[in-house]
Amino acid sequence: MDERKKLLRKAGLQISVYMGITMSFFLSLIENVLSGHFDLALFLATFALSTTLSLIIGFVVPIALINSTVAEKLGAGTIAAKIVSSLISDLIYTPVLTLAMVSVVRVMLPREAIDNLPSLPKMFIGSLIPAMIIGFILIMIFIPLFQKIVTANLGLDRPPEPRGKAE
Repeated sequence: MDERKKLLRKAGLQISVYMGITMSFFLSLIENVLSGHFDLALFLATFALSTTLSLIIGFVVPIALINSTVAEKLGAGTIAAKIVSSLISDLIYTPVLTLAMVSVVRVMLPREAIDNLPSLPKMFIGSLIPAMIIGFILIMIFIPLFQKIVTANLGLDRPPEPRGKAE
């Protein structure tokens, strides 16, 4: 594998890590706030679990490859490519993270509080709808930002240096 491919792979992994942490933080925070009361222990538990899951997804699912295929089909840099790529990422990450967070909440709450909650499927659907909307917006905002930061840090935003020229 040549140096540029290694750097592109490294960039993709870094972007996945940054996005996973960002998505987990905001979705955990928003889901906790939407529950009607903020609970620090539940926030930290859902954030830790969703971060772990999002990192696993980011390392297993080739999001960068999927996004580059979408860009190839719809035109790199077009709004259509950005929307479709964001929607695909949202569909991959958000349902898994939301189900995990809802499940953690149900496990951590006292038994009497769980008895007053809707069923797990109702809680999941009720949480999934706002999470999908928020996740889509987060992806649209942060992916380009993280791409710009990571590619600049790795030197991928400028042409490769000529080889073999001594200065």
